[in-house]
Amino acid sequence: MEGIKSQRVFGLDMVRAAAGVLTLSVHFFLNNGFYDTLASGKSMLLACMVRMLCMSCVPLFMLLTGYTCVNREWSKGYYRKLLPVLLTYVLSGAACVAFRYFWLGERWGLGTAAQMFSSYRAAPYGWYIEMYIGLFLLSPFLNAAWHGLGDGGKKALVLTLLGLTVVPTLTNQRWELLPDWWVGMYPLTYYALGAWLREHPVKMKGWKLLLCWLALAAVFGVKGYLRAGGGNYILAADDGWGSLALTLESVCLFSCLRKAEGTGLPAPVRWCVARVAKLALPMYLTSYIADQLIYPVLNRAVVQAQLRLFWMPVVVPAVVICSLVLAQLVDWAAQALMGLAALKKECGDEGGRRYG
Repeated sequence: MEGIKSQRVFGLDMVRAAAGVLTLSVHFFLNNGFYDTLASGKSMLLACMVRMLCMSCVPLFMLLTGYTCVNREWSKGYYRKLLPVLLTYVLSGAACVAFRYFWLGERWGLGTAAQMFSSYRAAPYGWYIEMYIGLFLLSPFLNAAWHGLGDGGKKALVLTLLGLTVVPTLTNQRWELLPDWWVGMYPLTYYALGAWLREHPVKMKGWKLLLCWLALAAVFGVKGYLRAGGGNYILAADDGWGSLALTLESVCLFSCLRKAEGTGLPAPVRWCVARVAKLALPMYLTSYIADQLIYPVLNRAVVQAQLRLFWMPVVVPAVVICSLVLAQLVDWAAQALMGLAALKKECGDEGGRRYG
């Protein structure tokens, strides 16, 4: 969830905004009973394909991080750049904790609440922050290694990471050619892929890339549907974050959106895209609240889980809008606190100059 801060680039904003909206979209399947419903019939086949479209969300964020951060260098002040992310998590977590305590009626002591923050469970979707912190801390050193390699070395690194994270998802159900342990390194694979795409952008036209994304999602969605064999959907390694399916999907969608210039779009549309992009992280973290308010209403109103998919065009925008409102409040609070901290530091420095 990193980006170029000094100048808005519409293509990158499109990637951020799409990643944020797709993340809330894939939560539609998490909250509407999809995984507890028999994968049988045309509506569930369509649901499996739509789910695979939405699963591009997290890889998009990681590709974007590698694309935008590959030139960052280590410095003594580097770690301060993590503070806005941590502050966003704390404020979003506080909103979620308050909602769970006062609205959902969950009860715990201060010690338990403190543990929720320290284990990144205060915002129930906070696992991404756990991963991102490690990627942030490693990135200047990864970048130094990246820039120390020639073009051939960079290609070898990307292929090596792809082999370590993708091959086990394809083969290890029968033959363990590489240990499953390495699949968990997929954030590094996407980071390196993002860095590679910055230097070697895909030359295919945007509409062809979009069609490839749709076709891949359809193919792997059908595969997941058939794997269920009429039973519940089976979460498998070959359609997880590190899989070949999502690697190919996310590269196609990232490359397509990155090409967008937005020159023919009305100014309000460009503003909306930029706003969603800016608020993508707090929108994601606070979306738990909207999920808990909206999905119980959907599940009560539409008893047959197979039919809930057709409400997705209504429900997901509602979740996005509610989450954006919360995200804006979190962003204002974070900016106020950061501004207050900067003011205190400035006053402290001025006092030191006067009386030091």
